[in-house]
Amino acid sequence: MKKRIKKLDKNKPSWSLTKIIIIKVLPVIAFLVAGFLLVPYGSMYFQNNKVANVNTKAEAILFYNANCPHCQKVYPKIFWHNVLHFNNESKQIQTINIQNANNKHYFADFAIQSTPTFMKTTNTNQRLVSTSSQQINQFIQTGGH
Repeated sequence: MKKRIKKLDKNKPSWSLTKIIIIKVLPVIAFLVAGFLLVPYGSMYFQNNKVANVNTKAEAILFYNANCPHCQKVYPKIFWHNVLHFNNESKQIQTINIQNANNKHYFADFAIQSTPTFMKTTNTNQRLVSTSSQQINQFIQTGGH
């Protein structure tokens, strides 16, 4: 029996572009997308559990409950807003998880009645309870509602 010997073509790459994309590029993209989606939720549950004081240099404060569906809708937007304004503390929105026992005093301290509540640091009477991106952006940029 004759065996056929496969000749190697030196001009043809051994890995096809499709294989490279599937094996090397696709997992990286999947990891980045998963991180983009999951990082804000990890932050929402674990980062803001013991807030010592209100940051008066921040533009506003978001009081939220990590188990509140409305807060879960709003928090990722605020998280990425803060990431984009990382070097500018006056553009940051401080986030306080009032579900945590360490932060429950903020309910009484600022008379929080529902979540998510946005409050200006310059005037604690300026508040907004909303999940509307348009209303939140207007509140943050114009200084109130």
